[in-house]
Amino acid sequence: MAYTKRSEGIARARTNNNNRNGSNTKTSAKTNGTSATTKSKVANASPQEEALALLKELRNLIFKEYGVKLQLRDSRVSTKIGHAAREKLGLDIAAQVKKKGGNKKFDWQKWNTKLFTKLFGQPDALKYAPEVVAIFMSMLYDTISTDPEQAITDLVEFNRASLERRNSFQEQEEEELDDLDDELDEELDEDEDDIEDELDEDLDEDDELDEEDEDE
Repeated sequence: MAYTKRSEGIARARTNNNNRNGSNTKTSAKTNGTSATTKSKVANASPQEEALALLKELRNLIFKEYGVKLQLRDSRVSTKIGHAAREKLGLDIAAQVKKKGGNKKFDWQKWNTKLFTKLFGQPDALKYAPEVVAIFMSMLYDTISTDPEQAITDLVEFNRASLERRNSFQEQEEEELDDLDDELDEELDEDEDDIEDELDEDLDEDDELDEEDEDE
C-alpha cells in the first residue's frame, strides 16, 4: 500500500514537471516567434521606412544628449525662404526709400524685428507655407519664377548667395583687422627699437661724461 502511494506521488511529480516543461517550451516558442516576426518586419521594411526609423532614433538620441531638436528638411527650406524673403524685400524697400530722399530713412532693425514679423512671422517660424511666400515673392520680382517649386528654388539660391556674400565680407574684415594688427605691431617694434637706441645713446654720453670727469 505504501509502495502504491509512493508510486502515485512520483507519477504526479513527473506529470507536473512535464506540464511545466511544456509550458516553458510554448512560451519560448512564442517569444522566438515574436522575435522572428519583428526581424521579419524589419527585413521586409522599405528603404524609406528604415530611413524614417533611423531618423527618429537619431533625433531622439541628440535631443536626450544635448537638448537639441534637429530640423527636418521642410523646416530648413522654410527657414531659408523666410530669410530670403525678408532680405530681398528689405533691400528693395531700402533702395526705394533712399531714391525718394527726404528725412525718412529705412530702419533695418525695425524691418527685421517688427514690420516683417508682423506680416510673415519669424523666418524660422513663418505664418504661411513656403509655397505661399514663394508665390507672393514671384508677384513682385521677375527673378523669382511663377512656378511654385522653382520659386522656392530661386529663393533658396538667393539665401545661399547672400550667406556666401556675408561670409566673404566677414573674412575680408577679419583680414583687414589682422593686417592692421600687424602694422601696429611693427610700429610698436620700431618705437621700442628707437627708444632702446636713444637709451643706448644716453648711456654712451653718460660714460663719456664720466671719463671726462675722471681725466680732470
